[in-house]
Amino acid sequence: MPIFPRLTSATPSNELDCILEYAKLPQVEWRAGDKIFLRNIRNFRYNGTKDDYLPSWYDDEFTLDELTTVDVISSYWSGNTIAHLFLSFGFKDGRHLAISIETRRRINQIYSTWRGFFKHYTLTYVLADERDLIGVRTDVRKERVYLYSVKIPAETAQALFINYLGRIEKLSLQPEFYNTFNNNCTTNILHHAASVSPEIKFNWKVLVSGYADKYIYELGLLDSRLPFKKLKEISLIRRPSDAAIADDYSKSIRLPS
Repeated sequence: MPIFPRLTSATPSNELDCILEYAKLPQVEWRAGDKIFLRNIRNFRYNGTKDDYLPSWYDDEFTLDELTTVDVISSYWSGNTIAHLFLSFGFKDGRHLAISIETRRRINQIYSTWRGFFKHYTLTYVLADERDLIGVRTDVRKERVYLYSVKIPAETAQALFINYLGRIEKLSLQPEFYNTFNNNCTTNILHHAASVSPEIKFNWKVLVSGYADKYIYELGLLDSRLPFKKLKEISLIRRPSDAAIADDYSKSIRLPS
């Protein structure tokens, strides 16, 4: 019996027979002025279970100077040590675009933290409607999901968004392997944030991702009017047991301004 998992291939590839949720890769098209056209934004609709869904993708155009907010989402599925973190970018017209950094898994391939150390998965960025990326976690998987408003100027939020899109373009040409230690959801968020705010440095909480939200708070990027414990308590998304993932989902999961 081998001690280490078998490596899937010598080099990463985007030409994979993936499970449906990763079947389409996002595409970025830079248009005149500050217009950005994005293809393959995921918009799955779930019918009560994670395996019962209507697959859907759409394309949309965004205007960069209308991007005004960034939220960080921290989702826990077992215990408090490990969480999945991702960002959602908000626009003046009320639209939100969530971007989650994940493993692009093939058919019959399940996620394993251990295998993630050994070039077993391709890294991918999922662009999606919040009703998909957040809704599946709050309403279907019943995870503990926290949504925090990041306190940065609109110009910094826009620079962060551009940095994300640049990485998506690079991965479309030069795919990479996911790595549980240094090329995962949280470490990539750190790299993106540091690229627009050089004062952001590495911290052990980035590796123990269940505590990454506390590090973001310590950086002064979350609401500092409350102690972190209280902020986390009120940032938990609480959904009624009979709630539907409706058109007003993004508004319903946010605290009043």
